Formats: sequence, C-alpha cells, structure tokens
Amino acid sequence: MQLLKDIYNNAEGLKGRRLITITAVLSIAFLGIGIFIGYLNNLILKQSEVSTETVLPPPVVDTSVILEGRVSYTNPEYYPGDEISYVLTDSSGKEISLLKAEDDKLALAEGLNVKVKGVKMTTRAGTNYLLVKEVIINAAN
Repeated sequence: MQLLKDIYNNAEGLKGRRLITITAVLSIAFLGIGIFIGYLNNLILKQSEVSTETVLPPPVVDTSVILEGRVSYTNPEYYPGDEISYVLTDSSGKEISLLKAEDDKLALAEGLNVKVKGVKMTTRAGTNYLLVKEVIINAAN
C-alpha cells in the first residue's frame, strides 16, 4: 500500500516538460501494447476459422428456342414411339420443325399462326423436334 502512495506522491510532483514527456511515453507504450494484442487476437481468430469460400453455381443458360409459324396436324404413325402429331410450317407450307407437347396446347393452336417456345430434342430416329413448353397465339389470326 505504501508503494501506491509513493507513486501517487511522485506523480503529483511532476510538472511541466517532464509531465508531458512521461504522458507521451506511457501513451505510446500502451498504444503499442494494444496494437500487439489486436494482432495476436487476429492471428488466433484466423487459425480457428474454417475457410469457406463462396462458390457460385454456374449461370443458368436458357436453352429455350422460339419458332414462329402455323401449327399443322401430321400423322403420328410417321414417328412411332415418339408421339409427335404436330408440325410447325411457314406461310408457304414448308415444314419448320416437328412439335410435341405434354398437354393439349398444340391441339388448341392447330391451324393458327403462333410462336412456340420450347426445348430442342431428338427422336429415336434422330430427327430434331421441339418439346413445346409455351404457345403464343398471334393476334392477327
């Protein structure tokens, strides 16, 4: 206890230039200690941290194809096992693509000028067709 009283009395006796010097030295010393503790803390946290880099999935590429023409019925016996019964034709009647849908949207659009959106597929025989996901009927019909 006596040691604290002596330190207090000595500190009270400091004046002028000596007080400023001791204050500056103590401030720099404690600043150095604080920076050192922060550096050690940062090293410890980095060692215990599991590296989890964010891996983004590859961008989704839309493989949809949009074709325009008139939906016409074709004999499904031409493509056995593939259940293709519609074809998309241009204004002169030339075949653009075979069409297949999982529902009756092509039956409703038969004979109309439409835009069809879907995915290109291949029949068992190797012929390309469009698996239709969406039918857009032109307003000019």
